[in-house]
Amino acid sequence: METAPSAPARPGRPPRRSPGAVIGALGVVLAAALLAGCSSGDGTVALGTGPIVFADGRDTSRGSQIKRLVDRWNDANPGERVEMVELSESTTDVRAQAVARAQDAEAAATGGPAPVCYDVMTVDVIWTAEYARWGYIVPLGRDDFDDEAFLGKTIDSVRYKGRLWGMPLRSDVGLLYYRADALNAANTSPPRTWEEMRRQARTIAPANGLRGFVTQLDRYEGFTVNTLESIWDSGGELLSRDGGVVATKDTIRKGFDRLYQGVQEGWIPRDTTDFNEERARGAFQDGRALFMRNWTYAHELLSAGDSPVKGRFGVAPLPTPSALGGWNLALSKCSKRRGTALRFMRYLTSEESERTLFAYAGFAPSRKALYEDAALQRAHPHLGVIRQSIEGSRNRGTSPYYDQISSAFQADLHQALTRRDGYDAELTRLIDDLRSAADGR
Repeated sequence: METAPSAPARPGRPPRRSPGAVIGALGVVLAAALLAGCSSGDGTVALGTGPIVFADGRDTSRGSQIKRLVDRWNDANPGERVEMVELSESTTDVRAQAVARAQDAEAAATGGPAPVCYDVMTVDVIWTAEYARWGYIVPLGRDDFDDEAFLGKTIDSVRYKGRLWGMPLRSDVGLLYYRADALNAANTSPPRTWEEMRRQARTIAPANGLRGFVTQLDRYEGFTVNTLESIWDSGGELLSRDGGVVATKDTIRKGFDRLYQGVQEGWIPRDTTDFNEERARGAFQDGRALFMRNWTYAHELLSAGDSPVKGRFGVAPLPTPSALGGWNLALSKCSKRRGTALRFMRYLTSEESERTLFAYAGFAPSRKALYEDAALQRAHPHLGVIRQSIEGSRNRGTSPYYDQISSAFQADLHQALTRRDGYDAELTRLIDDLRSAADGR
């Protein structure tokens, strides 16, 4: 989940950045996960064991479920304790902090001061190619984990140049949250197309004193995600499988103009151009909107006991293809204790761990078996919608320069949501900037 605007980044190799300030009931089944022999990413036997460091974003889940899982591990493995380092709550800052630490470790290998190594890192699905390309993480061997146990799209998110660079931890996908009471009163179903959503947002919403569709259009990754989803639904594409730019002015215009039209018509409120996930959730949860696009985490919060929309909302697939989200675990190149690190990664991505993260924190599972679990299906009826949406989702692009590509998208296009001065020139510049970014220039 992205929570802060991205600053434009220079093309090419990611610049050095300051690390900044770094600061349930579960029956954990360890027998299969805690194997004695572990292979490292380069296929050799890694005998290194002992305490390791695990870096993740700030644990804001209800009950701090990630911390609880780490505590469970430490109770069972006193000789291989895991120190959890919480990075920023902002996804943008997490990347900057992790990259800076990886570059510090690289410098130490050539004689610089040795920093503390983040043996295991959480990696956003859009960073796999970047981290792999610059050697921050190492590929995993064929025997390191059972990739067949995970949804295919989540495995695609850890694949780069034919190798696997991580283990899927928690998946994510955009969902359409809607006011079921308002749609039921109008004797209609959730929209399946953009035009259906537009019509309902312009008629049913005002009839019920609601705003139409709230989403994430601030100048950060959320803007890129929403724009890409609209471009995809209009038949366009941004990047090829190998990371090259295939978008044209016409394909971008066709998708982006739908967002612009919605803002101009008012069914996409103008203030959503400053919205991130939490501001969108707040507007919907306060009972002010008919529709909301948001990630899976929102369902748990909307269903909480004090939520004004508890029992009054539903969830459906987006009326556009959704961008795949989520976080994976990766093994750092600097780790000297890869045996412990790999065992911990298998533990944290185990079926029991992922069950806890979904049941108590709302994080979508990556493992297939959990979507077929009858108890989870009864307790969480929207589980099938999540799986359907993940399986129909699309990858934003496999490029080591994705951050620069997204930054160009935001810098050149965001202001056109509310004004059209120089729009054609902005589109021309955007295509040039995207190609430069994709080429590492």
